[in-house]
Amino acid sequence: MQSRIQKGGDAVELFLEGRFTFADHESFRHIIEELGADAPPRQCTIDLTEVSYLDSAAVGMLLLMRERFDRSKITLKGGSSSVKELIRIAKLGTLFDIAD
Repeated sequence: MQSRIQKGGDAVELFLEGRFTFADHESFRHIIEELGADAPPRQCTIDLTEVSYLDSAAVGMLLLMRERFDRSKITLKGGSSSVKELIRIAKLGTLFDIAD
């Protein structure tokens, strides 16, 4: 998985690309730490448009981020059809805003 962070005021956009799996656990923890270094962002969009695959460990990492930034508005954006299906099956729409 490749990642890029774009900050603007109190909003952050995290762009992810490739396969998001258990192998990315450590790097995603570093991303969470970086985003919350000063203070958690008020709004965070996780752009999954270029993510080709998401496994259950990646879902767990997203939930970890949701827990860490409990007062932030977090939006999951885009994703392949299989990524969107996993988001639906895992009912992540109850914890995150979902955008196409």
